[in-house]
Amino acid sequence: MSDGGDVVIVGGGIMGCASALALAKAGAKVIVLERSVPGAEASSAAAGILGAQVETGDADPGFELARQSRARYPAWSEQLKNATGIDVGYRQCGILRVVFDDQSKTDMLREIAWQKTAGLAVENVEADELRALEPKLEPKANFALHFPEEGQVDPPRLLRALYIAAAQAGATFRTGAYVRAVAVEAGAVRGVVLEDGSRIASDRVVLAAGSWSTLVEGIPLEPSAVRPVRGQMVELETREPALKRIVFGPRCYLVPREDGRVLVGSTLEFVGYRREVTAGAIRDLLGAAIELVPSLSDAVLGRTWSNFRPYSETGRPLIGASELRGLILATGHHRNGILLAPVTAEIVRALALGEAPPLAVGTYATSSKMKKAEKVS
Repeated sequence: MSDGGDVVIVGGGIMGCASALALAKAGAKVIVLERSVPGAEASSAAAGILGAQVETGDADPGFELARQSRARYPAWSEQLKNATGIDVGYRQCGILRVVFDDQSKTDMLREIAWQKTAGLAVENVEADELRALEPKLEPKANFALHFPEEGQVDPPRLLRALYIAAAQAGATFRTGAYVRAVAVEAGAVRGVVLEDGSRIASDRVVLAAGSWSTLVEGIPLEPSAVRPVRGQMVELETREPALKRIVFGPRCYLVPREDGRVLVGSTLEFVGYRREVTAGAIRDLLGAAIELVPSLSDAVLGRTWSNFRPYSETGRPLIGASELRGLILATGHHRNGILLAPVTAEIVRALALGEAPPLAVGTYATSSKMKKAEKVS
């Protein structure tokens, strides 16, 4: 068995890197095992939306987790910049959720009413004011809700900063490390087993493998507990910024970058691990984008890509201690991985070090697809 660490993290995406940084700063010996290279999967391919409110239809337990994580971003991004010199692109730009007809307006206001009752920051924007805020929006957009505290980051820069900061703090990264199983003895984790049969010892293992989490043998989750959902995206390039804010429309969202790029997303497809970009999806995304902002028809078509989001069957991320002693879950974040990274890292750090987590996490680590852990040697 190879020399191990205080904590072994399976997966070098946003959750793995953020958790590694938090643990290494606390003095733990951390080893991160990544099958590819850190940030190569869903994390760096995301749009980077920090939207705790825009798609929350009711006050479910996950909302407070999202709100508190969003609130951590200003200080978190500043700390990363101070540590690495990298601006991760954090901007509290706000999000507009736009509708084109009165029925959609009524439905949206009903859906979001609880936020206003709770005193959260959300504003009604009628047609005239909407045009003043975003002149290039389609004229038939007659109403929007404005969420001024929402924001964005640039995921590739964020992942690079997290990786560098974690390595500087003492975390060890091993790329090309395929984790076949967690090693289990007497109902407790004892490390991990790699594809070549070698083992790395540890009494604390963090499962942060995203869409590949349930492929790891020995974990107490059924295969359907976390599944890959393919998301396809398009990047457009404009001569001048098309928007100041992120805009959610009926069929897509638009994320403007300060350099004139506009990200158009995204599909949600249960197609297994087929990483393809399809003509039909790109057609639909471009049509939806031009419907929202007609001037985008003159934009230059940049990149297109797809990747997998880890979809939890419960609809909630799996964060917290599992039924297997010593195994901590940090997966199933679906579309909110970037948003939930800061608070997830804090929870993982606390649990791995035997401390009380900053939020009660019992509801987030539950799954109807738990199974009894089996011995893996």
